[in-house]
Amino acid sequence: MRRSHSPLSSSLLQLVGVAVCFSGIFLSSQTNHIQEAVSLLNQGDAAKAEAQARLALTSPTTKPLALAMLGTIRLQQAKYEQSVQYFNQALAFNPKLLGARTSLGDAYIFVGKPALARKCFQEVLRQDPGNAMARFDLFKLEAAQRNFRQSLEVGTPMMPQLLTSDEAISILASDYSALGQKDELASLISPWRALPSASVDSALDFGGVLLANGFSNEASQVFDAAEKQLPERPTSSVALRLANSFLAVGHLEQAEKNAQLALSIAPNCLECNQTLAAIALRQDNSEKALSYLVAAKRQAPDNPEVLFQFGQVCLQRDLLEDAMPALTKAAELRPDNDAYFYALGSANVGKGNLPKALAIFQQLLRKHPNDPGLTYAIGAVYFLQADYSDAETSLKQSLAAQPNQISAAYYLGLTYSVTGELDGAISIFRDLVKNHPQHAPSYIKLGGLLAKAQQQDEALQVLQRGVELDPDSVEGHYQLGLLLRRMGKKDDGDAQLAQSKKLGETQRAQKDVRLRLVLPD
Repeated sequence: MRRSHSPLSSSLLQLVGVAVCFSGIFLSSQTNHIQEAVSLLNQGDAAKAEAQARLALTSPTTKPLALAMLGTIRLQQAKYEQSVQYFNQALAFNPKLLGARTSLGDAYIFVGKPALARKCFQEVLRQDPGNAMARFDLFKLEAAQRNFRQSLEVGTPMMPQLLTSDEAISILASDYSALGQKDELASLISPWRALPSASVDSALDFGGVLLANGFSNEASQVFDAAEKQLPERPTSSVALRLANSFLAVGHLEQAEKNAQLALSIAPNCLECNQTLAAIALRQDNSEKALSYLVAAKRQAPDNPEVLFQFGQVCLQRDLLEDAMPALTKAAELRPDNDAYFYALGSANVGKGNLPKALAIFQQLLRKHPNDPGLTYAIGAVYFLQADYSDAETSLKQSLAAQPNQISAAYYLGLTYSVTGELDGAISIFRDLVKNHPQHAPSYIKLGGLLAKAQQQDEALQVLQRGVELDPDSVEGHYQLGLLLRRMGKKDDGDAQLAQSKKLGETQRAQKDVRLRLVLPD
């Protein structure tokens, strides 16, 4: 159980210290052994503290406190089962040792018995409703058990104290978020900012909840402050959490810096390489992403998620010979993961294994009959197989389910173009460039069709825009060159055709069509 450094979190040693003064008087001279044990444990000398506690076992008056002290020592040593035994023995002798009962509740949490922990905290509060530690621990327990409303009910009587604790505020945020209380969540931002300091863990918890609820600017500020609180050499896990938090808000430089820090602390950190790959992809650097995934694949050659990520990046970089075995193995290891099979289907499209790709997509469609992405993929494969009737049916089905998508509409336009339905194709591509004005392929297809329809002036404007958006488009330069030559601008047209040839018309056109399946809208 993580405890904050707020005023709420008095230590277990303080709890025993309170118990020592039970009833306001020292019970016997043996109590000196208990006091000495507390002092020694506070100094970090558990062995000598235990020796003093055992001396106090000889007196009936101090035996309950001695057992409670031994339970505290075992709790600090992470020997939780023994801790439970000692605390239960102490309470059997003296049920009024509230500090021991609270600590017993904590021990029960560590051994995975939350119901018994709850009973401990509730019993303490029955005897002493103002017991802050028991209330705070019950508040945390209910939140951890996803009893968010009960957590708030327990915590409300001590709300002023909760709002001075970084850990408590992060828990309140989770409660409010789970219950859909966004206004109450927003009200926590001010007390958070008023905290003199906050642990990095609590900050990342709080910032994550803010981000999930749309408070991205506030979350970014929390993450920035957390970064400043990092110790000179943090744990790799904390640095990686911070990296993923910055990645979530799009602060890629900070994300990369902290992920590199995590990797430098733990060179064999698999998740560090995966996170660095994700950051590189967000930076549009698939080559760098692939280098991290190669390292991850070397570390975990049978990890299906690593194989999947590696395969996806290989697809983006047209490294199909590397993508296919990785995605095949990922799908074999996780036959229940549909995303893996979709990627494998896409790889088969890229390799030209169209019947195999179609079989994969159709199998997925049987599981998800209303998925527009799958009906689009099937329609695209039908198109590539020159089965234009089935392509039209599948693509229309995809658009009916999700009208404002690019890829299905694009392939439907291609289908109409190939089958000679010029007006239908032009209409589709007009809508695409209107609704998605940055989609270069649609401009290029529309320009070619307009030129074919003898609408040369509009075709020229459309093709020029397409080439402006995608200067590397082989087809764009080719269509523009043909049009310029037909318009009598031979030199300009020849220049465009030469550029098209330089880019490699046939090879690039095939890759563009086949790999379009891999890329999302």
